[in-house]
Amino acid sequence: MIAIETIRNIVVIFIRLGVYEMNEVANRIKKIRTWNMVALVLTAIGAVVSLVTLPSSLFPNRENFEVLGKKGLELYNQVSSTSYKVAIIFGVVMTVLFVVLYFIASRQLSQDKVPSKLIYFASLGYFVLNLVIGTFLKGASSANELTSQLGSIGVVVTVVSMIAPLLLYIPQIMCLVHIFAIEKIEEKA
Repeated sequence: MIAIETIRNIVVIFIRLGVYEMNEVANRIKKIRTWNMVALVLTAIGAVVSLVTLPSSLFPNRENFEVLGKKGLELYNQVSSTSYKVAIIFGVVMTVLFVVLYFIASRQLSQDKVPSKLIYFASLGYFVLNLVIGTFLKGASSANELTSQLGSIGVVVTVVSMIAPLLLYIPQIMCLVHIFAIEKIEEKA
């Protein structure tokens, strides 16, 4: 009798652990769904802004830059360059692509399926790539010039302008955190 009672208690414990893990996975999927939706909305807003400003980015008005003198003409030549225009078009295409990928992930999450981590890693990788390419296109000279003119405030402005956009990628990071947590739970089972 004691053996049967012990086996029953062990079975009950395993069932409760399984239910807890299932509830934990369901909670994590809800959190991923929420963070994915935030990422989708932020990226969609970015895509709309990119598409609206695309014509003026590709074809800047020279008169606006002439007002700034020699530095303005240098800046005009920079924003009129082919490499700058290619980077802008690439950025718009990538933004629209991520909107589509987040929408696909949202559909998977509505079916209680865990989306691929690749979407979120690609988004973070694109952010880093964009940051590096943007730094090279702007040129280190403009950052050094700003720093020399403004001193320590210039350093703060440069650092903040590089780190502040990272806040917009918190949803992608949180999706990855919860996906890894689900994998860990499923690994234990």
